[in-house]
Amino acid sequence: MTTTNNTLGLYLHVPFCRHKCRYCDFLSFACDKEQILHEYAEALLREMDIQSEEYRYKIVDSIFIGGGTPSLLSVEDTQRIMDALQDNFYIAKDTEITIESNPATLDEYKLESYLDMGINRLSIGVQSFENSVLQILGRIHDKNEAFQAIQMAKKVGFENINIDIMFGIPGQSMKMWKDTVRQCIFQEPQHISLYSLQVEEGTEMYKLIYDAEALQLPSEEDDRQMYHEALQMLRAAGFNQYEISNAAIPGFESRHNRKYWSYEEYLGMGLGASSFTGGKRFRNYSKMLDYLKAIKEHRLPVDENSFENYTLRDEMGIYVFTGLRKAEGVNLLDFYDTFQMDLFDIYDPEIIKKYKGYIELYRDQLYLTPQGMDISNKIMAEFV
Repeated sequence: MTTTNNTLGLYLHVPFCRHKCRYCDFLSFACDKEQILHEYAEALLREMDIQSEEYRYKIVDSIFIGGGTPSLLSVEDTQRIMDALQDNFYIAKDTEITIESNPATLDEYKLESYLDMGINRLSIGVQSFENSVLQILGRIHDKNEAFQAIQMAKKVGFENINIDIMFGIPGQSMKMWKDTVRQCIFQEPQHISLYSLQVEEGTEMYKLIYDAEALQLPSEEDDRQMYHEALQMLRAAGFNQYEISNAAIPGFESRHNRKYWSYEEYLGMGLGASSFTGGKRFRNYSKMLDYLKAIKEHRLPVDENSFENYTLRDEMGIYVFTGLRKAEGVNLLDFYDTFQMDLFDIYDPEIIKKYKGYIELYRDQLYLTPQGMDISNKIMAEFV
């Protein structure tokens, strides 16, 4: 089993938000106290120093600073993180460097500073351009702040902007959704991520829908209609859907996210961050005290219980499962190069007949059709 090349993606997790959204089940906490954010940034710097001892030889071609809301960090702390990345890793000149942001945490000075320090891709979590929908989601910004943030980013010189939008939300009509997609396109970003709301147990949204019955989700049929309407609008505007939930102007596909779907290596740093390097999958500690204690003792903050003991067959399943998320799907020759086995020596070729019209094999590419993407989890489960 081999990964594709000697490049490495870096993910840095900043687990703080000004306020936790109702639907969020990510490893994040409501906190915007400057001192706590600063101390966490210090821990990230020390982790980079520790991790670089093993990964200094890798060529880093993508960096993603995510969260949480990493745009909560001060400009000074973000600059120190960027400096530490340069000091500790071999960063390629054309590396894609993304930072996630909430519109309410951005200003012109911060955006200018991001560009000056080498951040060249901005991901803005808008979710909706409808204030009533933003309130249901528990977002801290309104639509005007979203518009202002996007325009500021363009004004200061960002030429690679992603906007996140969400559908299948309680109280969201088809008209509201199409208006959000239309407004998103009008802002002329280079990349748009569109997600169906996933209601996870333990979130405030779950309680409102299933316990209090105060909110009601759109039907599954309406959810799928929203998805396809959006894709049709995006195609008409020149966007290429290159993954189930992502579309981009050609040439602006997310390099970092493609690593996750293409069986390439990535190193996660920060609280609870996941990694896939050297054929191993593991995570950092997800409890802050454990993470900080390890950093203080100058040892890797990796949770020893997190190492996944996957079999070769398991890894094949992961390869196909994630690869089928991409519009082009899985290349059979690449599968053979990785595992030294033919894909259909492992999996039943009758799957193609079973899901005729949903999954196709053309030459050496196995991929989902647009209809197949609607039942992607069901099809992907055949390969796990």
